[in-house]
This record gives sequence, structure tokens and C-alpha cells, in this order.
Amino acid sequence: MIKVTVDKDRPDFRVFIDLLYGPDRNVDTDGDSIPIYSRDWEYLSIEDRETESVPVEIFSEGRYPLVFEVMSESRELEEISALYLYLYCGCHIEIESTSATEGLIQSLKIKYAIELERARNSIWHSSSESNPYPNLA
Repeated sequence: MIKVTVDKDRPDFRVFIDLLYGPDRNVDTDGDSIPIYSRDWEYLSIEDRETESVPVEIFSEGRYPLVFEVMSESRELEEISALYLYLYCGCHIEIESTSATEGLIQSLKIKYAIELERARNSIWHSSSESNPYPNLA
């Protein structure tokens, strides 16, 4: 399990689909992103329908609402999701109960450079109340 403390709004949850699997991927999601473009969701679960992939879950700890746990049976999905959450809106990341060093964060950024680039380019960053589905524009 990886914990990320956030200090800014989260991204539109659909950015995580692009991050993990690429645009237009067929996935199952669950969560509390209401309205769909919400930036203050507290629970997200994503599972790819196109492969035998395991789900990844991101959820706020009950007593500490700005601390998110990222869990998956896939270490890669867990690392990618937590790293992106940290880079986008986090101020602290803890892996296996230990604060991540700058060196570890840099090595993860290199390891997951392609996935992080997909997330940076995600159309879902432009979603809003006036345009909840920018992919339809």
C-alpha cells in the first residue's frame, strides 16, 4: 500500500484511465465523483475490461481526509497511480510506511515516463461544469 497526502484538488478521475491504460480504454469504474468532472472525489476504483488486469483503488482514509491510500495487487498499477496523484496534487508520499526519497520519486518518474506523459496530455484535464465531456466537443 502507498499513501499520498494531498494539498490540492484531485484531477478528474478519468485522467487515471488514460494514465493506466490509455485513451478510450474499456474499463469498469466505481467511485464518488459527483458530478463526473469533480475534483474532490474521495474514492476511485478502476479495472480494465480488455485484459486480465487487477483493479486499483484510491481512497481517502476516514480520519484523515487528505491522506489517500492507493492499493492494487499489481505493484505497477499501485506505483503509477500513487505517483501521479502525488505529482498532480500531493505534498507527501509514503511507500510501505516509509517517506519516499527524492531519488525514489525520480526513478519512478523515469520508470513510468510514458504513462505520466499520457496523463499530462489527457483531455480530461479540461473538463468542467460547462464542459463535462470535452471529448464530445
